[in-house]
Amino acid sequence: MAVFRLLTPASGRLASRPVAAVMVVAAALAAGSLTATAPAHATSATRPTCAINDTSGCLNNTATSTFTTTTGPADADGSGNSFNAADLTSTAGWRSGHTVTVDGATVTLPQFGTGTYDNMVASGQTVTLPGDGVVNTGDAVVFLAFATGGAAQGATGTITYAKNNCLDRNNPADQGYDLDNVPDWLSGPASAAAITLAHENHGDNTQTSPASGPKVYAVSVPLQCPGSVVSSISLPQFTDGVQAGRPALHILGLGIRPMAVTGSGAGAQHWVGTWASVQDTGKVLLSDDSAATADGQTLRIPAHVSIGASGGDGARVHLSNALGATPVTFDAASVAPQDTTAGGATAAAAPTQLTFDGSTSVTVPAGGDVTSDPVALTVRQQATVLVSLRVHGPVPAMPGHSVARTPVWVSDPADRTGETSAAHYTRTTYTGLPYLSGIDVTTSTSHPTGSLVLYGDQSVNGDTASEDGRHHLSDAITGSLADDPHGNASVDYGVLNAGTSGNPLPQIANSATPVNALNPEDREVLVQGNVRTVLVSTGAADLLDCTGSADTCATGVEAGLASLDSRLSSYATDDGQLYVDQQPITQNSNITVYLATVPPFTAAHSGTATQEAAREQVNEYLLDNYPGRLIDFAAAVSTGGTATSPTVKAADLSDGNPSDGYYADLAGRYVDDADSGTLIYPPD
Repeated sequence: MAVFRLLTPASGRLASRPVAAVMVVAAALAAGSLTATAPAHATSATRPTCAINDTSGCLNNTATSTFTTTTGPADADGSGNSFNAADLTSTAGWRSGHTVTVDGATVTLPQFGTGTYDNMVASGQTVTLPGDGVVNTGDAVVFLAFATGGAAQGATGTITYAKNNCLDRNNPADQGYDLDNVPDWLSGPASAAAITLAHENHGDNTQTSPASGPKVYAVSVPLQCPGSVVSSISLPQFTDGVQAGRPALHILGLGIRPMAVTGSGAGAQHWVGTWASVQDTGKVLLSDDSAATADGQTLRIPAHVSIGASGGDGARVHLSNALGATPVTFDAASVAPQDTTAGGATAAAAPTQLTFDGSTSVTVPAGGDVTSDPVALTVRQQATVLVSLRVHGPVPAMPGHSVARTPVWVSDPADRTGETSAAHYTRTTYTGLPYLSGIDVTTSTSHPTGSLVLYGDQSVNGDTASEDGRHHLSDAITGSLADDPHGNASVDYGVLNAGTSGNPLPQIANSATPVNALNPEDREVLVQGNVRTVLVSTGAADLLDCTGSADTCATGVEAGLASLDSRLSSYATDDGQLYVDQQPITQNSNITVYLATVPPFTAAHSGTATQEAAREQVNEYLLDNYPGRLIDFAAAVSTGGTATSPTVKAADLSDGNPSDGYYADLAGRYVDDADSGTLIYPPD
């Protein structure tokens, strides 16, 4: 018997059920969720074809120009406007003809600013994936894209798998995909951008600096068959050119995001996230609200992990410059367990040097991210790991996580990454946490585990918890799992924090139930190591910002939560593939999404009577519509113990803000629901 998630009539979501392989395929076909059609290429025979690592044969538009007194011709939008090439190359560090890694996917870029074609206006081109030299298996396709003339909505294309795929063992097969909404380069939301540039060039040899852009977006689409080889991707046949005022979809390049399994056979390593930190600010601040800077110094950052490494022999580190405006270079990096007696910046043993594609140094362009090579390291459950980064300076601003509630130490201007002692480190007054975005560890090859990602607002982040880096909601849940009397004192899956104060719910721009993702949810949730479950706890800030009627405010939040649920649950887990005779025969299990009720407003962030009425309406909607996938956080911390009780328990507050006890009560509710069977698909 195997586990496969069938469409349930009540929710339309994919659900885990033990079934025989033949029954799985039959049920999936009946539900319309499984297709195994032979690729139909006849209609695109005359369309250009190119390789994913050399798209020159598919380029058909010039969207960047070099600004001089005789600016070369470029026309991204039909009105003669274009990106400034130097903003991409010199400022952001996106090198012409080289690769950039965004949201975990490596994309080969075209040449910029040469006066030749530098992007694909999506018109049905076929992008092929060579058998080697590129990533051709994974869990999602990431497009670096933007629209001109308004948002590009409902653009559809086709992903073709080579034979021996999860849809058809004996033949190639097609998967349709939908780019629900690619925002306009100027008017689209900055919060979703992969990179925002400073200038816009114009056909009359002038240049302006629009406040809202221009921007490039990372847009991902889920692969139905994670791990199956992708042979080609057909771009949407959206338009054959650019015209002023008419939406056009531009694609700079695309790549496949690898799964959390590396290698194969006996040498395979199954990775899972054990710690994460959201990248939500371009400038980590000091306690006096000035920007934190570095100049050749080494940062030492503690990470309180959840799950330990299987066998104690595997770890890798994720660094991000997602919200940076310029490239950053790390001259050296290391990882070590913290000394449990001395604490602080003292390592328990000589730090292990990190490398990146074999090099001890790495440069991460603006908007980009990087993952270290694996290292042998003993990582124990709930341990604190010290990651040390020697920043090539000077760096006038460091992007990262804005409200970290975590100490950071900094050295003198020297490489101290290899030092065990804390003698050269001083605790900073950083209120945020720069660059470090995640840590993965190895998990059992025979019984790999997954991760639970906590996505949402300050209720997840722990904005007012103790400042020791150990009292976010993720830490509280990890502790509750370890102390659970129904458990075995172990944390059986990664618990990752993707909380931030700054993320609004997605706006409904096109479909109310999209099946692909933009940032920030792609970067903050879907890129994490082997995500199996996501707990969404958000909406309070949206309600407090709303000035309409209770019904208007409530329905906006309800729509945003439903949209998030649809986006996230459209993606498959990395390791749920169903095999028969060592061959994949059907689709992967999809990510399970839990939703949490919105806790009462606190004295520090009190709402109006209308906003409180809207909160109660949202919670009633959640209780009615998400049975088996709802965690009643509001009841856990409210005085009345219900979802509609309007006040928080005094014991859970400190100076009108949530205290450590508040987050502990949320964690206790989560573990109780998981133990009691309230959650129909408990995390694993």
